[in-house]
Amino acid sequence: MNSPNDDLLTRAVQGDQNALVALFRRYGMQARQGLAGRIPRCWQSVLSDDDVMQQTYADAAVAICRFDSRNEGSFAKWLALVARRNLRDAIKMLEAEKRGGNRRRVEAKGDQSFVALWELLAARSSTPSRHVAGAEARAALKQAIEQLPEDYARVVVMYDLEGRAVNDVAESLNRSPGAVFMLRARAHQRLHEIMGRTSKYFANGS
Repeated sequence: MNSPNDDLLTRAVQGDQNALVALFRRYGMQARQGLAGRIPRCWQSVLSDDDVMQQTYADAAVAICRFDSRNEGSFAKWLALVARRNLRDAIKMLEAEKRGGNRRRVEAKGDQSFVALWELLAARSSTPSRHVAGAEARAALKQAIEQLPEDYARVVVMYDLEGRAVNDVAESLNRSPGAVFMLRARAHQRLHEIMGRTSKYFANGS
């Protein structure tokens, strides 16, 4: 016989938003506790546990329909894993920003900004078609960006294509800079998945 918690998880997977919120309330603190002490001191002014958990809940809400297991323990572990992944990605991108990793992005203009983003996404694939014409890259990426959730698309357009500073993007989205980089990491992942699924260019690699 299923426990009440397992029934709650089953309803959440089937699209019951109230059940999903109940799961977040039940296991969110456990996931949050797993973040304790993991944000380096140098990033604590631009990234918080609240930022990480906000994005974690958003990601989990999108992915819950594909959650395979039907027991509460695995859900708790999965939610904690999503939180740690978000934190890892935010720190990775903050460190790249500090090293000047966005220099090429800022300098790129017009079609070249699309090509620069294309090449960044291509690095995620084991078998990308790396050399594409500007117009071809622009058309393929524009179509993929249109399929992103609104906040993902806004981050990609403002940060990757328009070359706006992360603080400017954060202010526009009412998010912290660290949260912007979590959104950007998820947006790039989704773009790669979309283009691997719908185009000839990227394999569904790592």
